[in-house]
Amino acid sequence: MGGRQIVGAVFGTVIRVVIAAVVLMFIYRYAIMAYDYGYRIFGEEPMEAEPGRDVSIEVAESDDAEDIALMLEQKGLIRDASLFMILEKLSGSETGISAGTYQLNTAMTVEEMLDIMLSASEEAATSEE
Repeated sequence: MGGRQIVGAVFGTVIRVVIAAVVLMFIYRYAIMAYDYGYRIFGEEPMEAEPGRDVSIEVAESDDAEDIALMLEQKGLIRDASLFMILEKLSGSETGISAGTYQLNTAMTVEEMLDIMLSASEEAATSEE
């Protein structure tokens, strides 16, 4: 085995080890991020402690989940609009959030806010039938 072959073999091994280390770092980093996000989906704390402050929001007929999530974030009711959108999708509601005025509080969790908005939508759908 010549000197060039030994250097080539060592260099190839070093490159494979570096690539494997980089891949493992990315996997570890994104696994931690996924765990953190998953934990927040089911354990997100309210923005403020009790009693909080009441905030009225107006949902238009044309508003989708993203519009509503951004409005809630701008009004200081939630920390993360994308978290709200994921929870709305996970709710399994067939009707979604209907237009109307909702009285929410900064001491409510995202789930509590969704429950209020979705239950009002389901009641409206039931009364139309």
